[in-house]
Amino acid sequence: MIKLQEKIQTVLALYKSRNLVDAEKLCKDLIKQNPKQVYLYNLLGLILAENRKTEEAIEYYNSGLKIDPKNPSIYNNLGNLYKSINDYDLAESYFIKSINLDEKISEHHNNLGNLYLDLNKFNEAIKSFKKAIKHNAQFFPSYYNLGILHINIGKFDLAKIYLTKAINLNNYLFSAHRSLSQITKYNAKDKHFNLLKKIYSNSKMDNAGQSQICFALGKAYDDCKNYNKAFHYYKIGNDLRRKSILFFLHDEKEEFDTIKKIFNKEMFKFKDIKFNKSQMPIFIVGMPRSGTTLIEQVISSHPDVYGGDELNYLPNLVKKYIGNFTNFSPRDNNLNNLANSYISCLKKISNNSKKVTDKLPINFKYIGLLKMIMPNCKIIHCSRNPRDICLSIFKNYFVNPNLNFAYNLNEMCEYYKLYFDMMKYWNKLFPNYIYNVEYENVVKNPNHQIPQLINFCNLKWDKRCLSFYNNKRAIKTASHTQARKKIYKTSLNTWLNYKSFLSDNFKNLPE
Repeated sequence: MIKLQEKIQTVLALYKSRNLVDAEKLCKDLIKQNPKQVYLYNLLGLILAENRKTEEAIEYYNSGLKIDPKNPSIYNNLGNLYKSINDYDLAESYFIKSINLDEKISEHHNNLGNLYLDLNKFNEAIKSFKKAIKHNAQFFPSYYNLGILHINIGKFDLAKIYLTKAINLNNYLFSAHRSLSQITKYNAKDKHFNLLKKIYSNSKMDNAGQSQICFALGKAYDDCKNYNKAFHYYKIGNDLRRKSILFFLHDEKEEFDTIKKIFNKEMFKFKDIKFNKSQMPIFIVGMPRSGTTLIEQVISSHPDVYGGDELNYLPNLVKKYIGNFTNFSPRDNNLNNLANSYISCLKKISNNSKKVTDKLPINFKYIGLLKMIMPNCKIIHCSRNPRDICLSIFKNYFVNPNLNFAYNLNEMCEYYKLYFDMMKYWNKLFPNYIYNVEYENVVKNPNHQIPQLINFCNLKWDKRCLSFYNNKRAIKTASHTQARKKIYKTSLNTWLNYKSFLSDNFKNLPE
C-alpha cells in the first residue's frame, strides 16, 4: 500500500508538471495492478481531460462510478469536463449529483456557481457561491467569484467588498488584486496601491503572479499619471506573460494566407452549398480594444437582442469540424453541422431573443466562412486609431487564449498588420456585406451613428440604444467599466501619454 501511495504521488507530480503522457501511462499501469482503486480512475480521468482526450476521460470516470456509484468527486469532475466542452445541461446535472451526495464540499458548490456565472444565471450563481462560503467561511475562491460576478453586472462597490475579503483570506490571490485594480481609481495614498507595491517586493511570487501584480501596478501608476512607471510595470507584466505562452507569428501569417487562398471569388460560385438561413447572429469583430464592447452594449440595449459577449463557440467549432483548413471543401457536410451547432449554442443562451451578439474580436478571420455557411448573419467590423488599440491591449491582461499575440509590442504590431490586410481583403471580396464602424465617429456623433448601426441589424429603432449606459446586462470583458458610462472622448489618442516609449513600428501602423 505504501508503494502504491508513492506511485500515486509520482503520477500527481507528473500531472502537476504537465507531463501528461507519462502521467497517463503510469496511471494506466497502476489501474491494471489495482483495478478496484476508484481514486486511480478519477485521477486518470483528470489527466485525460487535461490532455483533451474527452471520450476516454468519460470512460474512465464511468468505470470509477461502476465501482463506487456514490463518489461525489467523480461527478464533480464530470461536471467540469462537460462544462469545458459547452455541454451545460450535463455539466449542471453532474454538479448537482455531486452536491446531493455531499452538500458540505465547498468546491463543488463553487464549480456549480461558475457554471451559472458562465450562463449569466447570476441569482443561481450567487446562491451557489454563498452556499460554498456557508460550509467554509474561509473558502476564498467563492469570495473572489462573487467579486467577479458583481464586476460583470456593474455593481462595483459590492465587487470591491468581495474581492477585498478574498485578498484578506489569501494575500497572494494575484488575480483578485488585478481584478480589484480594474475597478479602482487610484491616488498615491491608496491602501491597495501601497499593498501592491509591498507584494511586488516579496520574493514568493512566481512569474504568473508577478505578471498580474505588474498589470495592477501599471493601472495604478497610469491613474496617477506617472506614465514612466506605468509603462515600466506594464512592460514587465507583458514580458512575464509572454514567457508562459506559445505564440508564433509565422503560424498566424500562414493561417491568414491559407484562409485568403481558400475563400476567393471562385469559391463562392458554387450553387449547391448547404447553408443555415438563421438571422440570429450579429458578429462584432475587429481587434481587441477597438470599441467592440461599446458597440455590443448599444445593440444589446435593443429589446430584441441578447448580448452574448465574447463567445468561443465559433473558434471551437471550427477546430472540431474544419481543423486547420488543409482539406477544406465547400461541399463538406461538416460545414452545415458547424453552422447548425453554432446556432444551437446561441439558442441555449438567447433567453428567447430574436438576435444574439457575439463580439469575440478574432472572429474577423472567419468572415469568409460565415458568408458561406450563415450568409444571413450580420457582421460589424469595429476600427479605431491603431495606436490607441495596441496601447490599450498592452495595458490589459487577457485570459482568452486566442489573444496570445498581445504580450509583445513588436509582435502585436505585426499581428495588427495581418489583421488590417485581412479586413481589406474581406471588404474587397464582399463589398457592402460588412458594416464598418469607426470608434471615433461613434464617440463624436452618437446620435447619427447609432441609428444607422441599428438599421443595419434589421432592427426597428428603439431609443434605449442611445441610453446604452443604462443597460444592466453582464459585461465580462476588460471594458466592463467604460461601457457603462455615457459617451466620453477622453479615450481618444491616449497613446500619446506613452509616445516616448514606443517604437517607430508602433507609431507608423496602417490605418
